[in-house]
This record gives sequence, structure tokens and C-alpha cells, in this order.
Amino acid sequence: MNNKQTTNLGIILVGRGSLYSGQPDEELAALAADVRSSQPDAVVVEALLEQGEPSLTVALDACARHGALNVIVLPMFIPVEPATRNWLQFVARRWLHRSGSRLQITFGGSLVEQPNFVSAVNDAVGRAVESGTPLPPPNPSAPHADLNGADPDWSIIPSHSYHVLFCQGPRCTAVGAGELGAYFRKRLREQGLDEGREQVLAARTGCLYPCNLGPVMVAYPDGTWYCGLDEEAVDRIIQEHFIGGKVVDRYAHQPGAEPQTLSGAAHPIPDHL
Repeated sequence: MNNKQTTNLGIILVGRGSLYSGQPDEELAALAADVRSSQPDAVVVEALLEQGEPSLTVALDACARHGALNVIVLPMFIPVEPATRNWLQFVARRWLHRSGSRLQITFGGSLVEQPNFVSAVNDAVGRAVESGTPLPPPNPSAPHADLNGADPDWSIIPSHSYHVLFCQGPRCTAVGAGELGAYFRKRLREQGLDEGREQVLAARTGCLYPCNLGPVMVAYPDGTWYCGLDEEAVDRIIQEHFIGGKVVDRYAHQPGAEPQTLSGAAHPIPDHL
């Protein structure tokens, strides 16, 4: 692709995050740096489908802010199920609707559809055969737990006053759950609620189901569902509920048979999307 074609071009590399490490983020960032070197006139940014940040919405904001007129969205994971592709396209259409941007957004195909994909797999196999390190055999004298791969700490249930499930599924991630979850954990540390008997044991999860009400978290032992969260909501819930012991009714929802809505929702989703 020549320089004229890449001017005003944005490239978004979409990966999957992880509940357990930052390695996917780091690998995606390294890939983005390589693409940036080969496409110096393009705006190249990363996004995560779930379990992290930045979201596709934030990545589109970055492309628009840097003057991109055309954006290519490339999923960097396999498989890319039809439902996943449909969801990413929905997020992009919703972003266009809310922002009023005239950005042209095109979705690239799956990695397995690329003509060089099989060659890349064969190269990886060849490198593993030539220079890979085989897994060492188990040590018969090792403790049974080590043979099972089980860390003894995984048998400990930490002391805590509240157990919070914070959704980091694809739909909550698309409305800022990655960034908000990081803010939530930071505020818990600042309040001294990340350890000890009064700990708020915060667990990131996959989809918690009521996606239209996201970002969503559930606090136990109360079983209180908090929906439509933002930083103000997080601050109030920590102060009033986790410290003060009183549920914050403004954001609290209860399970029921009827569809629920977010009070004061600033951006209702239009039916035609």
C-alpha cells in the first residue's frame, strides 16, 4: 500500500484480553508497533473485545481524534464467530450514531482467510521443531500437588466482607467496563479494601447476562445487581455500600421477569441499529 493510500487511514487491531495476565495486551501492542513501522502514515491502535482495555469504542475515538477518515478493523484472534463479528459491527454502528462521525469503517476478514496464514502456521511448526524446548517429564518425587499443576494458594478462600463479580464480557467492555473495572480496583486499593478481613474481593468475569444494562457488577452476600455504572457510581457504591453498609438505590437492580431500563440513560440504543 503506498503512502497516498495510507494517509488518513486508521487500523484497529482487535484482540481478546485475559483475566489472568497482561500478556495478550503486550503481544497486541508489539504487533501494533510492527504494523505502525510498516504503515508510518496510518493511525494504528489496539482494542480488546473483552477482559481489558481499550475497547473498540475508545479505539475509534482515537482514530477520529488523529484525523483518520477511513478505518480498517482487523480481528487478531481465531475463530471469529459470526455472533462476535456481528457484535463488533454493532458497536461500530452505535459509535457512528452517537458520535455523528462520517468515518468510514471496514471490517477485515478472519486471520484464517488470509492467503499467508497456513504459511505462518507452518513456519511456527518449523521453528518449534528446530529450536523449541520440549516439556520436561514430571518428577516422580515431586509433591502430588505439583504433578497436578496446582498452586497451594489456589486452595485458599481469602477473608472478605464483600465478593464482587465485575463483568468484563464483550458487551460490557464495549461500554467501558475495562476502563471502569481498572478504576474500581484502584479505588479499592486507595480505600484499603483490597486486602484483610474487610476486603472487597473483586473478581472480573465473563458475561453476566443483562448486557443492555452494562456496565454491570453483582455484590455478595447481598446479591445486589449494580447496573449502568460510571466512576461516580463506583465511588458512591464503595463509600455508601462497602464502607457504610447501605445499598445505593440509584444504581441497584433486582432480578425479575420484566425488561429493565437504566434510569437517566444518556444514550439509548436506537432500534434501527
